Amino acid sequence: MRVSGVRGLLVYYADYHCPHSIAVNADRWPDKTRLSDSEKQFTCSVCGRKSAEVRPDFDWDKEPVRQTGFRACRGH
Repeated sequence: MRVSGVRGLLVYYADYHCPHSIAVNADRWPDKTRLSDSEKQFTCSVCGRKSAEVRPDFDWDKEPVRQTGFRACRGH
């Protein structure tokens, strides 16, 4: 992740059953971690869905835009 400049992650459970998402700091993972390796580590705290879609957050240092469900999911 760090080679690509990733310091934050956008975590989505984007389907019609679970529209929740969250932005998290990626500093807790080792430099060589791939985004695809982190997908199975997330579980939605609202509905229990697992295996999120994880994308890089290149705007990790900017104030996030609050949306419905923004803080609904958590990483394990």
